Amino acid sequence: KQWYQRRVAITAGITVTSSLQSVAWSDRSQLIATGSSDKYVRLFDPRGSSGTIVHSTLQGHDMWVSCVKWSPSSDVEMVSGSYDGRTLLWDIRSPRSHLAVISTHEDKVLCCDWLEGRVISGGADSKLHISNL
Repeated sequence: KQWYQRRVAITAGITVTSSLQSVAWSDRSQLIATGSSDKYVRLFDPRGSSGTIVHSTLQGHDMWVSCVKWSPSSDVEMVSGSYDGRTLLWDIRSPRSHLAVISTHEDKVLCCDWLEGRVISGGADSKLHISNL
C-alpha cells in the first residue's frame, strides 16, 4: 500500500508562556480559545497582523485548564474544565468572572463539550456529567 502524504506549511505561530492543554476555534467569534497549565483560558484573535494578539484572559480556575469548548449556538459563551475538578460556563464579555460552575467532579476534569443546550464533562473520577443550563 502507498499512503499519500501531504506537506502542510505553518502560516502563523503563536508563542505562549505555558504548556497548552486544549485549543478550540470559534467560527462565530473568529477567536481561538486555549486552556493551559497556568490555570487560565486565553482568547486569541488570529486576524491580527502578528498572529499573537491576546483578545482576553479568563480567570476562574485554580489549576491546569484541560479542556475548552465554544457553544455551538452563541459567539460569546464557552465552557472550560480544569484539574481543579470544575467545569465553568463563561461569557467572554466578562473575563474576570465565570457565569456558573456547571459541574464538580471528585477529581480532574479531562474533557468537556456541548450537547443540545447541555454541557457534558468527563473526569479522572470515571464519571460523566450531563448538566442542564
